Amino acid sequence: MHFQLVKKSSNSKVGPIPITNSTRATCPPACPLSGDGGCYAENYHTRLNWDQVDKGARGKLWPEFLADIEALPAGTLWRHNVAGDLPPIAPDKLDESAISGLVSANRGKRGFTYTHYPMTSKNARIIQTANNGGFTINASANTEAQAVGYAKRGLPTVSIISKQDRGENWRGFKRAGVQFVQCPAEYKEGVTCQNCKLCAHPKRSTVVGFTVHGTRAKRADIIARG
Repeated sequence: MHFQLVKKSSNSKVGPIPITNSTRATCPPACPLSGDGGCYAENYHTRLNWDQVDKGARGKLWPEFLADIEALPAGTLWRHNVAGDLPPIAPDKLDESAISGLVSANRGKRGFTYTHYPMTSKNARIIQTANNGGFTINASANTEAQAVGYAKRGLPTVSIISKQDRGENWRGFKRAGVQFVQCPAEYKEGVTCQNCKLCAHPKRSTVVGFTVHGTRAKRADIIARG
């Protein structure tokens, strides 16, 4: 598996912060969005770079990658995995040792990411340990109902949101007592991950929603509707 650090993103929604990409082999089989299921990372430009990471033409092995993360300046806000997920020890099972190494490399910095790994008791415990250690891992839900369940377990949560159910500009709503808010970068000019930082807060109670988008949005919308 290869892992790529880009020290300054050109993504307009992310902003000019460091970002990373991980090989497709890190993606859990349980994720219904993977492949042709509606994954936004399979959109043209992101996919072209991801293909090169998969081939090993870009990126580094995990130990060298962690050294690059450790070398980032103190206080750096950075986003792990625009494409890809966290390292597995087995299908759908997070590698606790590898993630512990990532938490250590991030010490003094402000890394955050998202994971589509199923929230088994062990995976959830690994995520909570990372969050407590200063590296924010958001549990990525595929439906509103799943997001409610994750949030009520105390996990920082994000979710895809159906255009058909909520429209383009839904802004916010409550479901089963859980507050959902639309990613501000979707509707506010000039807002990026760099100046929003909402997903980097591990103790928040709100679910951050991302309206399905990209060339496979129709497929993702079907999944988001449950």
